[in-house]
Amino acid sequence: MKKKPIRHRKSNASKKAGLPPGSITYIGKERSEAAILEMISYNPQELSKVKYDTCAELHKNMQPNSVNWINVDGIHNYQLINEFHDIFKLDNLLLEDVSNTNQRPKVEEYENYLFLSLKMLRYDEVEKTIDSEQISLVLSKDYVISFQEKTGDVFGHIRERIEAPKGQIRSKKNDYLFYSLIDSIVDNYFIAIENIGNDLEDLEDEIFNDPSQKSLQKIHAYKNVLLVLRRSIYPLRESVNKLLRDNDKFISPKNIKYFNDVHDHTIQIIDILESYRDVVSGLKDSYLSSLSLKMNQVMQVLTIMATIFIPLTFIAGIYGMNFETIPELKWEYGYYYFWAISIAIGIGLLFYFKKKKWL
Repeated sequence: MKKKPIRHRKSNASKKAGLPPGSITYIGKERSEAAILEMISYNPQELSKVKYDTCAELHKNMQPNSVNWINVDGIHNYQLINEFHDIFKLDNLLLEDVSNTNQRPKVEEYENYLFLSLKMLRYDEVEKTIDSEQISLVLSKDYVISFQEKTGDVFGHIRERIEAPKGQIRSKKNDYLFYSLIDSIVDNYFIAIENIGNDLEDLEDEIFNDPSQKSLQKIHAYKNVLLVLRRSIYPLRESVNKLLRDNDKFISPKNIKYFNDVHDHTIQIIDILESYRDVVSGLKDSYLSSLSLKMNQVMQVLTIMATIFIPLTFIAGIYGMNFETIPELKWEYGYYYFWAISIAIGIGLLFYFKKKKWL
């Protein structure tokens, strides 16, 4: 069977070659849409949601006694990302990681802020592929920044909770918002894995009932999907574990329990992921077994047909010989006798095979 070639996402990673550390260069899929800079500021009494054109303007309007959530859609905009170095004094090495969409999930602590990169994953049930988008989060005592490759995310319910005046999130600080963003992404992994699990059940039925080359292609597709998930979730577990160990400077002790919950979720996802990898491996064995069974059934039918025709061919061969002294050659009803004997032999063999449970 001819395999489909693995298509890698086109990027401009070659631009990075030869540049010194800390060079802010966007590495990822080429994009032309305008970047969006938005800030949501809230406290138990007040809420504001405003879009800005520049970081300087946004920085000027930050609320000192509120949680300031700054969201950037479009890290391909070099000028905008560079403004975070000039205005927010974010380290160039951090912004370099933000601009590199091939970055492995990780966590790093700086003097005044905490940096975490992770993957937001969406499962395409039609194409059987994973759409991976890098999310970078920066936690400071004054703000939380989320950097995204493009518009559209899984933070809609967080925005709804912020808009609710009596919601728990309105009474919490920056570290709780930081947790909520991570938790939302991790919870979305469960949705992707659940859909994959449903598709694997359908594929298992397909392989059992009617295996085909498309079934084998689907097995390889799911193997690649689970590989992408594994590469994203395992490093995230390590990152969350590091958050729990080393970052009481930015995370309040009373909120550690929430990050413990996220860590437990990552472990649970990994357990499910490993079980699905075993399922996919088993599906390949089931596919080969189903093909062998199908081939054996075909060979069984052909063998039975050949066995039935062997005595008939023998009889026809004898009376087809050109000897004048064959005893039954001149019987008046010899032709009908031949058919009667042939049919009787065929029926007798069928009953014999049935009795032996070969049919």
